[in-house]
Amino acid sequence: MNRKLFFGLGFVIWLLATIVFRAFGHIIFLYEEAAYLRLLWPLTFAAMLALANALFRWQKLSRSQRFEAAALLVISGMLLDAFVTQLFAWVFPNMPAEAAGSFAAWLLIAYAGVLMAPFMPGAED
Repeated sequence: MNRKLFFGLGFVIWLLATIVFRAFGHIIFLYEEAAYLRLLWPLTFAAMLALANALFRWQKLSRSQRFEAAALLVISGMLLDAFVTQLFAWVFPNMPAEAAGSFAAWLLIAYAGVLMAPFMPGAED
């Protein structure tokens, strides 16, 4: 398994998502809309699970390799998002500070989707 590839992909995905939310977060993330969040959270979980599994299949990873790849995909984003959520108003000036809690919860759901992907049916060792 190419560890640098999965670590790099995780960082690039984090960077692109952060840039998009810095510019358009106030349009995309409607934190005050409960119905929207009830839809967004499970869809995000499913999308991240599907993305991770697609990357695993693309690289033809075995079951055991998928666990390591999932960790490599999320580690840079989880570390950096710890700072991003603390500095929320500075990183996302177009989003109200009150959105920080819901945004952080949404990030955890997205990371959980990636980390759950190796447990799904797929490659066997």
